[in-house]
Amino acid sequence: MKRVLYYLITLIGIIWVQVLANHWLGGSWVSLNVVFLAVLYFGLARGSLVGQLMGCGWGLLTDASSLGVMGLHTLIYAASGYTGGLLRRQLDATKVWTQALFSVGGTVAYLTLYLGLYHFFSPSGSVSWHIAVQPVANAVFAPAEFWLLERWAEAWGIFPLEH
Repeated sequence: MKRVLYYLITLIGIIWVQVLANHWLGGSWVSLNVVFLAVLYFGLARGSLVGQLMGCGWGLLTDASSLGVMGLHTLIYAASGYTGGLLRRQLDATKVWTQALFSVGGTVAYLTLYLGLYHFFSPSGSVSWHIAVQPVANAVFAPAEFWLLERWAEAWGIFPLEH
């Protein structure tokens, strides 16, 4: 029961952190994707299944609260969590450089998939140049978010499985 409560509170908490980040940073050139970084963390630290399920949950919540194509975030976040879990044994998620570089590569892949699929299903609309800064902003913020999520899991007494 403790694990279920941990994952539910984390799921809702990260969405609220994303909402607050969008509110406070929305008018600036900084664009953080806190949810995506959390998906990468859960994939790398907890494995493919947890990364995929948490990504699916966050994707559903994000899609339900947006006016975009329904299911787009769910698909991309679930695939990202799964991919992070697949690379779990090859990458050391505790190293700052690994976190930063994996978040840059993941964010570039996320933006490419998102923009490609979004324009395929909904050809109208424009893209702001601010989105180009997101990989760098995510790389700078990723180590801090990975550290916070690890401390959050330790506070609940939930430790990652061995590699």
